[in-house]
Amino acid sequence: MAWVRWRGHCAELLATIYENGRSRQRCLANLRGAYAVPEEIRQQVTTQYPHLRIDWAAIDAALAQGPPGAAPLTPVQQTWLTVETALRQWAHDETLGWPDERACLLRAANVLTHWRANEPGGNVTR
Repeated sequence: MAWVRWRGHCAELLATIYENGRSRQRCLANLRGAYAVPEEIRQQVTTQYPHLRIDWAAIDAALAQGPPGAAPLTPVQQTWLTVETALRQWAHDETLGWPDERACLLRAANVLTHWRANEPGGNVTR
C-alpha cells in the first residue's frame, strides 16, 4: 500500500516493499507540491511497480489536504475533490465509453483540480 509523506511543501509517494524478507520504504515518485497525481506519474509508477496496490483516490485526497499545518479544505473544495475522484475513476474504467471520452473525463478532473488549488483560503499554511 502506498501513502504520501510531506517534506515541507513537497510530497513523496512512498510504499513499503519487501525484499529478501526485509521491509524497506521506497520513494516511488516525488510529487513536489502537486494537488493531484499527474497521469504520467500514475502510469510510470503502475508500470514500474505492477505488484503494488495503490489507492489513487486516497493518494489524491492526501495531496488535497496539503502539508501539515495547511488550512482544511473548504466545503466547495471537498465537493470538487469528490467529483474529481469520480471522474478519474470513470476515465480509468475501460468498460465505460471510448478513449476520447475517457480523455475528456481526465481533462474535466484536471480543471476541478486547478479550481480547487486556486480557491481562495484553501491549502494555505497557517
